[in-house]
Order: sequence, then C-alpha cells, then structure tokens
Amino acid sequence: MLPSSGKNYQLTLASKPEAIEDIEKLAAEAATEAGFNQEEQDSLAIAVTELANNAVIHGNKRDPGKKVFVNIDVVDAEVRMTIRDQGKGFNPETLSNPLDPENLLRESGRGVFIVRSLMDEVSYDFSHGGSQVTIVKRRKQAASSK
Repeated sequence: MLPSSGKNYQLTLASKPEAIEDIEKLAAEAATEAGFNQEEQDSLAIAVTELANNAVIHGNKRDPGKKVFVNIDVVDAEVRMTIRDQGKGFNPETLSNPLDPENLLRESGRGVFIVRSLMDEVSYDFSHGGSQVTIVKRRKQAASSK
C-alpha cells in the first residue's frame, strides 16, 4: 500500500521492557504504510529497537514512572520517527567509536552507530529534557528519484 497523504502515529508508554515491543509494532505498521521493501523494514526495525531500548533502559533507567514518547509521521515514501525519554540526556559526539580495536569486544556502545548507518537522517534534541532522537528513512525508489 502506497499512501498519497500522510498518516501519524503516537504513543506514550511507561518505561518498561514491554514498551519496546509496542514501539516496534508501531514502526512496522508505519513501514508497511510507507511501502518499504523487506530490507527497508528490517533497517527501520533494527534502528527502532535500538532507540526504544536506549530510551527505556539507558535514558529512563527502567523507571515505570517515566515515560517514552513516540511520534511517527508517514508521508508518501518516508517515515519520520521521534522517540523522547525523560532521562538525563547524553552527548552523542562523545561516544566511543565501536570500531576502534579496544571497543570491539564491548557488550554495549553500538546502538547510535548502528542507527546512523541504517537511517537516511538522524538528529538529536536535548532541549525538552531527556533525549529526543529523530530518524528518517526513505523508500529507496523515492530517494533515487529526488
């Protein structure tokens, strides 16, 4: 299904691990709405899982009293998704490079790198308190015709 106009999805969830699954399901629906192929759906799913995990576990420290806010806009062949937590925030520019030899065996620290590699756009905003990440994924046919 290829939409001719936009569609918006919104969720506000308690910071519990189950919230990650709810966010993944919503992103999958948005990817289908945008007409993404399997590879594009998989890329969005991986990025969303990383960001939802970061929001619940790292940002809000699994505190169910804190919320995760999700907004997804689907316009034509593009999915624009914002995930915001109520944590302390972080500086993405100071993260270690996961490809450096001393970081290769670390169990964490790859999420931001993975998201940047899979999405067409990634931006951060810390002006609302916590971390707000906006990602954009475009359908390949649409991206090549622009």
